[in-house]
Amino acid sequence: MAMSEVTSKLTPDPYKTFSEKLNGRAAMLGLGIGLAVEALTGKGIIEQVSTFNQASAIDLSGVKGLLVVMFSCIGIFG
Repeated sequence: MAMSEVTSKLTPDPYKTFSEKLNGRAAMLGLGIGLAVEALTGKGIIEQVSTFNQASAIDLSGVKGLLVVMFSCIGIFG
């Protein structure tokens, strides 16, 4: 293999790099906002989502139940 072929295989795709950075930034922004709202209201992120769920048309009650079961196994929810 020539050196240029090896280099082209190891060079990351700029579109994938941009989308991964954007996704990471959005995730960190969402987590930061969730933690800030938790500090202001005293409600955890899961409780915030369930409160939002009551005001919206989307039913996420099954997701909340699944999270409670998952986290109760490791002792987060008493």
